Amino acid sequence: MRYFIIFGLFLDVYSLLNSGKLGYYGMTDEDFFALPKLQQIIPLTAPDTLLLDAAIFQASNEARRKNGIPIFNYDFSLYLSSSNHARSMIVNNFYNHRNPYSGFERTADKRIELITKRFMRTAENIGQYQTLITKQWFGAHWDSQKRRYEYIDIEENIVCQPYTYADYAHYCVSKWMESKPHRANLLNKQYTYLGCAARLSPAPYQERRAPYGRLVQNFGGEK
Repeated sequence: MRYFIIFGLFLDVYSLLNSGKLGYYGMTDEDFFALPKLQQIIPLTAPDTLLLDAAIFQASNEARRKNGIPIFNYDFSLYLSSSNHARSMIVNNFYNHRNPYSGFERTADKRIELITKRFMRTAENIGQYQTLITKQWFGAHWDSQKRRYEYIDIEENIVCQPYTYADYAHYCVSKWMESKPHRANLLNKQYTYLGCAARLSPAPYQERRAPYGRLVQNFGGEK
C-alpha cells in the first residue's frame, strides 16, 4: 500500500508540473468559469481530471466570495492528500473519511501529515455525487450494441447526459453547502488553504447504478 501511495503522489506531481494547468489556481473564479472548456460535457470514460479538480476548487472559492469570506489559497500538499484519498476510495471501492486499507492514511489528519506538518488545524469534506443529470426517478437500459447501460429520463424518454465540468463542480459544492457541517468547513475563516480532488467511476456505463464521482476537500489553517 505504501508503494501505491508514493506512486499515486508521483503521478499527481508529474501531471501538474507538466500540464501547464497550475495557472487554473491563480485565476479568479469568474475568469476560470468563463473558459470555454468548462462548458464541455465531461467524457466519463476519459475525464480531464486536473480540470475537474480545479473546477471544484474554484467553485469552493466562489461560494466563499458570495458569502463575503476571503477566498482560499491553493495548497499543493492539500491537493495531494485529497487526490490520494479520492483515488483510494475509487480504487478500493469505499466511501468514508477513514481509510480501512492503509494505516498510513487511516484518518484525514494522517493523510495530510504524511505530506506536510505545517498546518495547525485541518478538516476534510467528502462527497459522492452522480455525474449524470437525472430526475429523482430514472431507468437503466442495457444497450446490447454499445455494450453499455444507458440511463433514461422516464418522463421524457430521453437519455440522461453527464454534467459539464462547470455544472458538476457547482452541483457538488452546492450539495456541501446544503449540509451544515460541510458548509461550516467551507465558510470557516480559520481555514485559509484548500486542496480539492474528484475521481470518477472506474467503469462508467457498466453498472445499473448511474456513474458517480467521489470527491475530497482538505482544508488547512496555519493559526
